[in-house]
Amino acid sequence: MSIRLKIIFSYILLILVSFAIISSLFNIMIKDFLINDARQNLVRQGTAIQKLYNGRIKTPEALQNIKYRPKFKIGERILDGDLLVVDLYGDIVYSSRENPLGGGNKIEYAILDKIMREGSYNSIKIGNLDVVAAVFPIRSENGRIIGSIVMYTLVKGIKIASQRILGVLLKGFLVSGIISFIIGYVLSKSISAPIRKLTEVVDKIKNKKFGEKVDIKADGEIRVLADAFNDMSIELNNYYISQKRFLQNASHELKTPLMSIQGYAEGIKDGVIEGDDISKSLDIIIDESMRLRDIVNDLMYLSKLETHQEKLNIRIENLKDIIQECSDKLLPQLNKNNILLNINVNDIMINCDRKKLVQAFMNILGNAIRYAKTTINIKATDNKDFVEINFENDGRKFTNDEMKNMFERFYKGDKGETGLGLAITKAIVESHEGSIRALNLDNGICFSIKLKK
Repeated sequence: MSIRLKIIFSYILLILVSFAIISSLFNIMIKDFLINDARQNLVRQGTAIQKLYNGRIKTPEALQNIKYRPKFKIGERILDGDLLVVDLYGDIVYSSRENPLGGGNKIEYAILDKIMREGSYNSIKIGNLDVVAAVFPIRSENGRIIGSIVMYTLVKGIKIASQRILGVLLKGFLVSGIISFIIGYVLSKSISAPIRKLTEVVDKIKNKKFGEKVDIKADGEIRVLADAFNDMSIELNNYYISQKRFLQNASHELKTPLMSIQGYAEGIKDGVIEGDDISKSLDIIIDESMRLRDIVNDLMYLSKLETHQEKLNIRIENLKDIIQECSDKLLPQLNKNNILLNINVNDIMINCDRKKLVQAFMNILGNAIRYAKTTINIKATDNKDFVEINFENDGRKFTNDEMKNMFERFYKGDKGETGLGLAITKAIVESHEGSIRALNLDNGICFSIKLKK
């Protein structure tokens, strides 16, 4: 089932469930309201009629002629419900309805007593009928009870009224349901259409057509999803290109020493290389083999860094001491190339893996020594949450191609070695939740590193 149909069916189901719950609650509320309203009217009217006759009827026998009294006839005309007058034994002496209580002519004393004690009753069975009733005693001149006025309304009539109201409500919900269905249909289309477009582009990416973008005119979460998808597509395309470049560069880097090893080995085997040249050839084979080993080891190390398999030994270290250690190790190369190293770094404590950070800084400084003319400057700025370290030198500026690709594996400048140094440096910095970037300055270049403290 498509997501559009699921949305529509869910929308319809929600409307039906909501209607069922609301109509049930509304029906109960309306019924209770009508019953309470009827009971209050009966109490109000019965109290008024009771006041007309309390103390005015002398004997139980006189109660039989109550219907002939003028005031009684006036009171009867203003009634909303039905009225019974009963004597002390529950016999009906007067009824406003021709066939009271489904044909009976007597009310059991227990029922009268029950209603009288409560004052009124929301729903009680009298005779064959369910009624809302209220009982009011009629007293003689000396205060003795000689009979009762029973006010009642049929519950059936109240139910019919509540059902009519519910019918009107049902029609309203039906109209609302149709309108809601139309709105849901339109909304589901606005949701499913972008998803279909995303699916089409996903199929293209599945077939290695990276870099495809989805053009969606939407807002909210769908817009965020589309933007994230487009960013992912671009990243996949960049990764795919970098992987192709990596394979090409790796093949080239590995092919050169392998061809050298193969050439000298075949020369020795075929007797082309003789005498002292054999020893020199073997030295070359050993050197090239070690070079291959270093490349493979660097690749494995870089892979572990990028996949977070290389564990960091994080400790609190002094950044100034780390920089000084790098300077001490590179002092022979600095002297050999007549490069002046200026260090402007204060005592700044950071959380880091010292060994790996030394390796990253050594890679940057090694590059700087190869390209700098006379001077290398190291500066550090202590901020609140991070420290920024700038490695500057007065060498030539980066080309656009170098700025774009220098941190890729096997990308080498004109004086580069394996092309893995800066890639490893970037992986080490990012494993410390930091960042690195290359900048062109007015009089040289700069590698800027930001590390969390």
